[in-house]
Amino acid sequence: MKKIQKRRKSFLYIGLGILAIAFITKQTGAPAICFWILFFVAILLKTFFLIAVVSAKEFKPRLWLYFILTGVVMILISMLFKTAFFLPFLYKILFYGAISLKVTGLILMIFSKKQ
Repeated sequence: MKKIQKRRKSFLYIGLGILAIAFITKQTGAPAICFWILFFVAILLKTFFLIAVVSAKEFKPRLWLYFILTGVVMILISMLFKTAFFLPFLYKILFYGAISLKVTGLILMIFSKKQ
């Protein structure tokens, strides 16, 4: 059982690490294809994490999961305001708000597991 939990967490932490690497490559001026490949792999790993958490027998929705899912939805909406309706101010508010929600959810998840 603990081995399965470690595998679930590894999806999340590796996904977050790859996402950080993706944004670092974007800031350093690497080709855009590098960013998009790393970004896609990170999102895929984080999706595996959420599927593994939700499909577990002992799953009970907690506040941290709602924060993370709300952050995901806000990022998708912010991408809409970045590409389809070009409103950079609204995009930045939604994007950085989503990041703060996801970080808050991660912190709550870590502390809820220790109790």
